Amino acid sequence: MPKNRIHKMKDGRYSYSVTDQIGNRHSIKSRQNETYGEFRDRCDILDEVAEGQVIQDNFNLLFYQWLEDYVKLNNSQNDYDVSKQLYESHVKPYLGHRKPHEISRADAYSVLARAKKNKLSSSTIKKIRSTISRPFNWAINSLGYKLTAPTQGLRFKYPETNNKIRFLSDSDQERFFKAAENSEYYNYFKILFLTGLRPSECLGLKNINIKKDHLEIRQAWTRNGLGELKTVKSQRDFPIFNELRKYLHQQRTEAMQNGSEWLFPGTHGLPSMNAVQQALKRILRQTAVHERGGRNGLKKLKLIRKPVKCTLYDFRHTFATRQAENGMPIHILAELMGHEDTSTTMKYYVGLTEEMIDQAKNILNCGQNWGQNQENEKSV
Repeated sequence: MPKNRIHKMKDGRYSYSVTDQIGNRHSIKSRQNETYGEFRDRCDILDEVAEGQVIQDNFNLLFYQWLEDYVKLNNSQNDYDVSKQLYESHVKPYLGHRKPHEISRADAYSVLARAKKNKLSSSTIKKIRSTISRPFNWAINSLGYKLTAPTQGLRFKYPETNNKIRFLSDSDQERFFKAAENSEYYNYFKILFLTGLRPSECLGLKNINIKKDHLEIRQAWTRNGLGELKTVKSQRDFPIFNELRKYLHQQRTEAMQNGSEWLFPGTHGLPSMNAVQQALKRILRQTAVHERGGRNGLKKLKLIRKPVKCTLYDFRHTFATRQAENGMPIHILAELMGHEDTSTTMKYYVGLTEEMIDQAKNILNCGQNWGQNQENEKSV
């Protein structure tokens, strides 16, 4: 409760005043549509400010202190880079200059609403929210500041996402790899397809990671360079089978001839996720099918088959879906994919194929026939 009395003014609004430790008077008034309870909470914060219990620096300084003293020391380089980029693009211009105790739930909501209006994905908006909540929680738990995170209790409706899993059909696979035959990253895409590795895990492979009977997954190479694996479970050994061995051997031979320790070195000797992405785009364009035709002797290219739609992660989806279709136990599949929980494997990576649907129909038909037989027996 506020230590001083809250006054109600003639216009119906509330006011509150408090004197700090050096004699300065601080006053606030209720905002438009602000409830009495919300105003009283702000009065409590003003009391703490007056008593010198709340951080006096702006949120910008708090964020960078959290980034350097916590994220840089405890988390991955990717987490550091992504948090910094999202904060500077979407939060700093609006909240960076404000003192932490002045940032309200409405302010945080406004930042998220702006990101949604700019048609950012649900996952990106959630990361933007974390660049606000995480520094606050760190200041509260590690520095002992008496603050309330403006995201606490904040309800926000995120954009709807399409959770349908996309995987490559047999036809798409054939078209893709035919178009990729002359690509320097042909073996990279083949290994993704055969192992279901995360794109960064595959790009982070070194020659020494190829053992006699298994492939060591020990590091990742992202857009930001060498980084740590996504989770502790991601560090694993993937069994090498004959077809996989062929592509690993081809690529290692080529890499060693070029004097590189990396399995997929780029132009400057180091892996490049950007180069992989550009190669993927070129291949996908080449999967389109055209024919020449036209009137009055004028030959024009006419698109008769659209290009294959595919992302690097779709190879991972395809691997998981096909293995599930072949009857691989889900806990083994989760281990191969580096998931900490089998629910992740089921939720994000296993799609329904026509074969699975047919199998389900057969099971349902059997069940229906069994039920009918039971009814017939009863009637007899």
